[in-house]
Amino acid sequence: MPYRHYKGGAYAIVGLGVIESDLSQVVVYESMRDRSRLWVRPLDVFAENVPTPQGTQPRFAPDWPASLGCLDFLPRATVLQVLGCYDAPYRHYHDRRHVLEMFEAAQARGVALTPAQALAVLFHDAVYVPGCEHNEAASAVLIETMIVGVDAAVTSLAARIVMDTRGHRASVPESELVLDLDLCRLAASPADFDAWTAAVFEENRALLANRTGLDGDALFAAFMQRRIAFLQGLAQRAQLFLTPAFADCEALARANIARMAAGG
Repeated sequence: MPYRHYKGGAYAIVGLGVIESDLSQVVVYESMRDRSRLWVRPLDVFAENVPTPQGTQPRFAPDWPASLGCLDFLPRATVLQVLGCYDAPYRHYHDRRHVLEMFEAAQARGVALTPAQALAVLFHDAVYVPGCEHNEAASAVLIETMIVGVDAAVTSLAARIVMDTRGHRASVPESELVLDLDLCRLAASPADFDAWTAAVFEENRALLANRTGLDGDALFAAFMQRRIAFLQGLAQRAQLFLTPAFADCEALARANIARMAAGG
């Protein structure tokens, strides 16, 4: 998410750098309005507080999305720590964008997430290694590891919802909304759907190449065979989307799956 300067400008962090002469760290960032120039500022200066007529404020602070208001029962530092789990460089689909999109979709459709549902969205892919069978179990345990001061019944329900995302089947009613949010990319426009397919391929490319010995077009064809089989398995269900808020996604998602299976 962008960082907001205390004077109002929005900036995106490109990365951290190191000054060769003294090995001090700097932040490299760009303006969201003009990305033609990179800016550099010492890390300690970037992160420091500054006096203003309204009181002391951070020089730069995360521009907190309104869609994350459902997580206000958690310290923001904790939310940022969990979101950091999604930033591994091999993640191309199950990344920070995915989890933030789920919160944004809930807000856009006017559905309120309970604390357990909000925790489940935040953590559902916090541990993700392509090809691993235990991602959901590890993500569920991570809730108990990172979250303190929240009622145990809430964290336990959140963990159960996370476990339901493995097979995309709801074992409790509270899971239905989270599962719909997790699948809503299936109902994207054809161009966006194809872009997400390409992202899933990039995420699994190395693993699939090592396991099959394939490369190039043959590797992509093998991926598509597996991807189509997975999505067609979902399409065998009477409903892909389980809540009224996402009923309009059903036909769009099925059309995308049918188009992919037909080679379109």
